[in-house]
Amino acid sequence: MQHEAKDSRPSGGASGLTRAALLGLCGGLLLGGLFLLVQGLRARMAPMDCQDLSEVECGFIQQTAEEVGRMQTVAGAALLALGCAVVVLVRSRGRSATP
Repeated sequence: MQHEAKDSRPSGGASGLTRAALLGLCGGLLLGGLFLLVQGLRARMAPMDCQDLSEVECGFIQQTAEEVGRMQTVAGAALLALGCAVVVLVRSRGRSATP
């Protein structure tokens, strides 16, 4: 009778892959959130060029840019918070599973 060879890899191989995928997803969330946050702040703070526009058009574009910038800022901050929360969750599970 031949004995089956035991696999030298740890039994948590699938969980390691899942953990790596979650950390990659968190990296994307953090980078995307940071990008949106910066773009939103830049859209809200940057002065508008209204040389070739009427006063009404300029006001409308300024209002629109401010509202879009506000939404980008909120969405970016939310993505950053979500990414940080998932990083903390993944790291705390990794520490509790390791003896």
